[in-house]
Amino acid sequence: MRSRPLLALLSLLPLSALYGQTPQLPDSLQVDSLPVTTEHILAPESISSKALARIDSLAEAGLRIGAYPGCQIFAFYQGEVLVNKAYGSLTGLKGRQGEPATPQSIYDLASVTKAAATTPALMLLVGEKKINLNSPLLSYLPETKETLLGMVTIRQLLLHQSGLPAGINFYTDLIDDTSYEGSLIRYKSFAGGVPLVGKAWGNPNFRFLDKYISDKATEEHPLRFGSKKYLSPSFKTRMMERLLSARVSSDKSYRYSDLNFILLQQVIERASGEPLDEFVTKHIYRPIQARLYFNPLERGVKIQQIAPAQHDTFLRGEILRGTVDDEAAACLGGVSGNAGLFGAAEELAKVCQLLLQHGAWGKKQVIPSSAVRLFTETTSASGIRALGFDKPRSSGGPTGIYASSATYGHQGFTGTCFWVDPKYDLIFIFLSNRTYPTRQNTTLIRERLRQRLQDLVYEAVGATTPR
Repeated sequence: MRSRPLLALLSLLPLSALYGQTPQLPDSLQVDSLPVTTEHILAPESISSKALARIDSLAEAGLRIGAYPGCQIFAFYQGEVLVNKAYGSLTGLKGRQGEPATPQSIYDLASVTKAAATTPALMLLVGEKKINLNSPLLSYLPETKETLLGMVTIRQLLLHQSGLPAGINFYTDLIDDTSYEGSLIRYKSFAGGVPLVGKAWGNPNFRFLDKYISDKATEEHPLRFGSKKYLSPSFKTRMMERLLSARVSSDKSYRYSDLNFILLQQVIERASGEPLDEFVTKHIYRPIQARLYFNPLERGVKIQQIAPAQHDTFLRGEILRGTVDDEAAACLGGVSGNAGLFGAAEELAKVCQLLLQHGAWGKKQVIPSSAVRLFTETTSASGIRALGFDKPRSSGGPTGIYASSATYGHQGFTGTCFWVDPKYDLIFIFLSNRTYPTRQNTTLIRERLRQRLQDLVYEAVGATTPR
């Protein structure tokens, strides 16, 4: 494999924008029906300019059908940057009111955090023999000793085979339950309610408990919960109480759960003696010069650089821009093992390249090679998970049809993903804020645009046979 650090490669010019005639889109997007313009394409002769042009066409089509306000696409193939482009705007507005998306725009990565922060941190600690994958939680979190949770292993958490439920609405404990009438959440529309996700509706007419939430940052409420709401660190204790009392099923088959990675965060912090955000920044991101952030507004990132993730009309009553979209992560002050990481595709690509190179970066071994191989090459019995990563499925699933069985990566709720394919020596990243202004927008998912864009990247490098 001939790879050069992305820090140098990103100084290359990105592919030029295509200036073709806007087509009339069919009801269901078909790539072959989109116009192809090869003018302004910069690519080696071995790369299909036609396929690269179709990436532009499909990304622009996604804008026109409202799949996202804007997006970034990044592809890295055999040591070269193949695509590094942005489309649309940060908010969906055009003209003078618009804020164009650029390759440097920063997105809320959502559950990509699991694979780009929590999992690499665990790799490092496993490589240093500070964590054992086969050890139960009680070895690291003594408070789980008297619970069924205590016998769940680190490996089971990484594979989503812990028996835990998909999630817990921790935020309900922030709310004064005497401050509203009826139910806080219902599964049908009602007068005064606001849509949440799927069929769920929320009652926004509530008050937060003063002991947990303040309108001002204070010594007792230092953690960011929203742009004008601040959280008490004491709420973490209440979260952990609820987590420790969660039902743990004896069925250890695959069930995706944010709770697994919230627990893994606690393990990392106990084993390392450092908060998760500080640990990954110090030991992983800084050595590879990756500008990835938890709580980016507190790290000096300007709000104008960040794509808004959602207009939250229920819990926080504001546009979430630089504040984590995920409620569980927000309840932990923006730093969580399941969500909270922000960044641009070209910065996330550095973590992907680090993994592709088995933990090596130049002359440095940032993560032990054996640990990277263990996590990325171990698969669950069903074959749909590596340790901390998703894998391709036999049909459907999160990847395109050409991604090899060696591929690993993750998707995020806000409309994000990354995939590393060692067989092709290929990295594919797609970032968007498909949840802005509303989480109800599922066009990106319904049209499988991430997967289809990934397919076009594979076709550009000559892939012809589905796995």
